[in-house]
Amino acid sequence: MRGAFTFEGKRYYVSGKDEKEVAVNKALRLKELEEGKIIESNMLVKDWAQEWMQTYKIAVLSDEQYKDYQTRLNNHILPVIGSLRLKDVKAIHLQKIMRNINQLSGSRIKKIYQCLNQMLSAAETNELIAKNPAEKIEVPVGEDGTHRTLTDEERALFLRATQNHEYGLLFRLMLYTGIRPIEASRCKKAHFDFKKKLLYVETAKQKPGKKSNHASRYVPVPQEILDSVKLVEIDPFEFLFTTNNGTQLNKEAIRRRWKAIKREMHIQAGGKIYRNAIIPPCMVADDLTPYCLRHTFCTDLQDAGVPINVAKELMGHSDISLTAKIYTHYTETSLENASKLLDKFRNSSNTSNENVKI
Repeated sequence: MRGAFTFEGKRYYVSGKDEKEVAVNKALRLKELEEGKIIESNMLVKDWAQEWMQTYKIAVLSDEQYKDYQTRLNNHILPVIGSLRLKDVKAIHLQKIMRNINQLSGSRIKKIYQCLNQMLSAAETNELIAKNPAEKIEVPVGEDGTHRTLTDEERALFLRATQNHEYGLLFRLMLYTGIRPIEASRCKKAHFDFKKKLLYVETAKQKPGKKSNHASRYVPVPQEILDSVKLVEIDPFEFLFTTNNGTQLNKEAIRRRWKAIKREMHIQAGGKIYRNAIIPPCMVADDLTPYCLRHTFCTDLQDAGVPINVAKELMGHSDISLTAKIYTHYTETSLENASKLLDKFRNSSNTSNENVKI
């Protein structure tokens, strides 16, 4: 004798020798399903991730830690493998996740890998997969600290979020010129040379006998930034970016404005807001800081083929070794540019040699 019931939109069948046994089996099967003891062999990764979080993590993590795990899953892991069946996940799929996050900070990469490895290890323990494929992948080292570049996805999201935002010009200027947050707070309209498309970056006055590590310098400015600066109706010698009281921005004011930009990035990425606060998980990496914009600018200089000694001056570094730390992290673009430059040199060299008479 057979019986049937529906659980979460799916039909299940049980059997028994009589109606009483069928009813008992129904109750047992339903209890197993509700407790998560029966996992379908075709379960998707995104469904197992939810099951794993509820079973293994919710009771042992703080609220903040739980939210962070959700962020790692939703921002980095599930977009790549969430729609795959657990049993179909291979090391190559996980390596793609690692490739996508190789520009994040080293500590963030470790946390994302930890989440991925733990989730799949639990799947192996529950015999949903024969072997945990996360054990066989290469984990990138990442950047030191939070001074990392924006990923391509983060850059696109940042540009959308800052396009019409009240604080957008402040941070777009930092991305396109590489200036430090404190240097941005000192910018005045008079510092811009609209004809030569340059910005004079002014360092703070130092106490007698103390040398600044931040060099005053000129940096090129894109036309779109210059056009936006022109529209700001202020006296040429007033600060370009100020608080609501008209005073110069301090570190705390910049931090609050950056928080507002990350909130807008969260919205642009499809995240939800309730009563002006972000509903977890946040769609933006927690290690994304204003200094990432500066680091990205330096990487852009490298990709554009700007010599390191010139990049040092544009960045305002006191020592070229500081610039070299970023330039050593070559990208696909810089490799492609290097290949093109070498091909151009070799072709030119070969042509010159062919014209030499022996």
